[in-house]
Amino acid sequence: MPFNASSGLCAHFRCRLGLSHCRKCRNANKGFQRVRTAGSDCWTTVQHRVSGSVDFYRNWTQYQSEFGEGPDGNYWIGLNALHEITQHGSHKPGTGLSTGLKYSSFSVGPESDNYRLSVSGFSGSAGIGDCFSALNGQQFTTKDADHDTHSGNCAVIYHGAWWFTACHCTHPNGEYRDASKATGDPYAQGVIWSLYFGYYYTH
Repeated sequence: MPFNASSGLCAHFRCRLGLSHCRKCRNANKGFQRVRTAGSDCWTTVQHRVSGSVDFYRNWTQYQSEFGEGPDGNYWIGLNALHEITQHGSHKPGTGLSTGLKYSSFSVGPESDNYRLSVSGFSGSAGIGDCFSALNGQQFTTKDADHDTHSGNCAVIYHGAWWFTACHCTHPNGEYRDASKATGDPYAQGVIWSLYFGYYYTH
């Protein structure tokens, strides 16, 4: 697998079979990743939550870089890598929800524009709801870098980081709340997809 040391990018990826209907691209070297579609859907993990073992309530510098346990555990790819990935070719993100929610276009701007999100082309089950289209044009917010449209800082209020508006319809980077924390959950706290699960249901 050729690797360009100056740019930190792999020239090629090997896709290994994952689920029967998709392929998963993995970079042998940690860091930047570029997805190359080869015949059928090819995907890379941007964010993944499975437990509360990794703290996602982090600062701006920490969100710029990859952190966590790797793509199969609690994981964040990093804003710099996400920007680099989405500057090349066509990207159609999915949410990982069993309903098959998809968007036809997705990109993340550079650090100089606070990683502004561009997203459009919602498709999928009407029941799941479209939480991403409202984020189009939003800049990324962390507890120490407030770029949302709320009078306060949504990252501080909801203990995470995201492309907040005022404040969120979805918050995948919220505090992971297991059964011991779920009783009496405060409004909109946790890992949230509100249009389907509501603001009191956390994952």
